[in-house]
Formats: sequence, C-alpha cells, structure tokens
Amino acid sequence: MDKSEFARSRILITRPITDSGLDLLRQNYTLILNSTGRPLNRAELKRKVKNVNAILCFLNDKIDKEIMDLAGPNLKIISTFSTGYEHIDIEETNKRNIKVGYTGSVLTETTADLAFGLILSAGRRIVEADRLVRDGMWKHGWSPDLMVGTDIYGKTLGIIGMGKIGSAIAKRAVGFGMNILYTNRRGSNSILSNNNKISHSKTMKYTDLYDVARESDYIVVCCSLNKDSYRMISHRFIYQMKKSAFLINISRGKIVNQKDLIRALTNKRIAGAALDVYEDEPIQKNNPLIKMKNVVLLPHIGSASIDTRNKMSEIAASNIINVLEGNYEKALLI
Repeated sequence: MDKSEFARSRILITRPITDSGLDLLRQNYTLILNSTGRPLNRAELKRKVKNVNAILCFLNDKIDKEIMDLAGPNLKIISTFSTGYEHIDIEETNKRNIKVGYTGSVLTETTADLAFGLILSAGRRIVEADRLVRDGMWKHGWSPDLMVGTDIYGKTLGIIGMGKIGSAIAKRAVGFGMNILYTNRRGSNSILSNNNKISHSKTMKYTDLYDVARESDYIVVCCSLNKDSYRMISHRFIYQMKKSAFLINISRGKIVNQKDLIRALTNKRIAGAALDVYEDEPIQKNNPLIKMKNVVLLPHIGSASIDTRNKMSEIAASNIINVLEGNYEKALLI
C-alpha cells in the first residue's frame, strides 16, 4: 500500500490519546479526532463514524450494529484503548470479519499498584486523615486515638478473579505477609504456577466465592464483567463479609450491586470500601457514597500512569496500522 492509499484510510479516534500513539497514525492516515476531552454522545458518534476504515474507541463508546452499519463496508478494525471489550458487539464484528484490537496486559502492574494503594488507603484511613489535616481539624499533635485504622500486614486478602492483575496483586500481598484466598471462574489458576514466590506460598488458597466473603479482611474485585459476574457482589455476598472487612473494586462497577453496597455501608455491616469504578460513570453528585467517610472514591484511574498510558496509546494505534496493512500477526487482537 503506497502513501496515497494510506491517506485515503480514515480513522475515527473518539477521545484524545497521547502523542506516542497519535503520531504513529498521523504519519499516513486521515484522522477524525474528537479533541473535546469528553466522550462523544450517541448522535456525535453516529455522525463522525460514517465511512471510516478504523475506529479507535474507549470504554464509554458503545460500538454496536448500528455504528458498524454507519461506518460502512470498509471498516476493518475496531481498536479499543482498554483491556476489556464488553462495549463492543463481538458477535457482530465476527459476522462482518471486523478485527477487534485491545491493549492486553500492558496495564497489569499499574492497576495492581493502585489496588494496593486502595487497600492501604481504606485500612489506614489515609484519605480521611489527609482531609482532617487540610480542614484544620488536627488539634493536639500526636494522639493515641486519632485516626486509628486497621493493619494490612498479616491480614487475609481475598481476590475475586485471579487473572494477570489478580496475580500481580497477590505477589504484592506476599510481601505484606498476607494470607491470600482467591476464587476464579475457571478454578485454580495456572498463572500462579509460573510465579514461584506465589505458588509456593503456604498462605495461598483457592476457594469458593462465599468463603472469600466470610474469611477475608480485604476483598479486591478484579474479575472481568460478563453475564455471570454482573452484580455478582450483592446482598448475599456482602452480608457474609466480616463487619471489620473492606471491599475494593478496581474492575467494573457493574460487578457490584451499588445499592446493596450503600445499604451495607450505611448500616455499618462492613467497615468500608474503596472504589475506582461505579455502576454509572461519572458518579453522580447526590450519590450517598460521596458523603461516607469510610469510603475511598477514585475516578477510574486504574491504568493512569504516564508510562502505561503511553504504552496503551501505542498499542491501540499499532493494532490499527497492522490490520490496515494486513500484518494481522503483529496486532494484538481478541
């Protein structure tokens, strides 16, 4: 394909990406870029997607049959700036032989770092303590009863979804001397056997979902969202947790029944929660979670490090280039 053919290929980019990826695409393609910084609404997406050869999209973008119809018969690839691809109608892409690219495991370690940050923040009341200092409420210097939290070292960590991110969290937990319980849709995980530090740990145990609820001091949700995991963490699960336990969600908001979680927190049925994701994003200003002191709230920043976002940008762009050039074996496709 010569440069004139490249230039005729049109790529819709639904949100700005870092220059590390954008520069790869600018070289040879015509870009339709949403530079507003906000997601395209449905009408805007439908208008901009017409007659494109590729779509670089995000979790906010619902890429379904209607969008593919509007893109037209020359749509070759949908490349998502994410590991998950539940926002794309995969059955429809298969029918049309449209390739779907994703960013794979590039965000594993960064997201695991954030998960452990949330464990520490929830247990040791770090955010709450920071707010106390900033609000001028620290009155008497060191005090024996000031902002007393919960230990992390030696406690039991429950991991729901022992994929690459779950395994990376477990590796960090070993360093904190934690007992580790995990549950996984496919049973005990072979990923662990490749990490001697984890697999040889006497503290590692595979069990079922509700044993994780009953026995853990901290529970991290890091499984993928699908029809089986949708609102899997609901009243039945939460009310089997220890009253001293914390729930951490870094995966997808819809895995946790938010109303059930709010009810449990309001009734002090569990000690607290730390959330990076929500059923609806952004979280609304009137959401009861916002006023709860025992809840840490982040704006979906699991992969938000400079290095990781640059790598994600490069992968998402490279997937498009490789598919349009016919180099499928070089693309990261589902």
